[in-house]
Amino acid sequence: MAIIPSKVAGADSFCAAAGLYFMLLEKNKDVYFIYQGKVPDAAQNILDHTRIVSDIGQRELIIKVDYSNTPAAQAHYATDRDVLEIRLGPVSKEFELSRVKAQLTGVDFDLIIVVGAQEVTDLGSVYEKMKEDFSQVKVLNIDNTRHNQNFGDENIIDVNAQTLSTLIFSKASEWDLTPGEKAAKALLTGMTYRNGNLGVDKA
Repeated sequence: MAIIPSKVAGADSFCAAAGLYFMLLEKNKDVYFIYQGKVPDAAQNILDHTRIVSDIGQRELIIKVDYSNTPAAQAHYATDRDVLEIRLGPVSKEFELSRVKAQLTGVDFDLIIVVGAQEVTDLGSVYEKMKEDFSQVKVLNIDNTRHNQNFGDENIIDVNAQTLSTLIFSKASEWDLTPGEKAAKALLTGMTYRNGNLGVDKA
């Protein structure tokens, strides 16, 4: 699944999304945190940058050659003007090219969780790159504003929640999630950063 915080809701959205991300990780869920651009100042120490997926459109090309039952013993590759050439041999002249396979791999999702976006355009270029994903999988929309456009397949909108982190925390037990140290730090930062209370960095 993918968790995407709003680009315009700042640290509140980022911390709430990070808190949910850590709780899902603790449940051994296959989850990705997707965000492009500068991390909000108040959230700099919340999530290691290596955990943030910023270019969701990238894929890897994998080439597989089944050379079983052949005398092939050597493989060489060379590049020339951005062209990759692979040589595997020796093989017989009857070698079947159907044994050479190529595939594109990347990140695919079965659920997208959007945190703090009133509409999908609040996600910035992430939405443009993921339009196909949004049209093919379920979208859970979590927000605390009256102006939310209810764009999700499911919408959790609580205008009484003072912050998005408060909203995520209040729903955690309902979702059978328990904040560990990292999740608690993220959520507490989201709840308190406006007051300049960033002492949770020492947690």
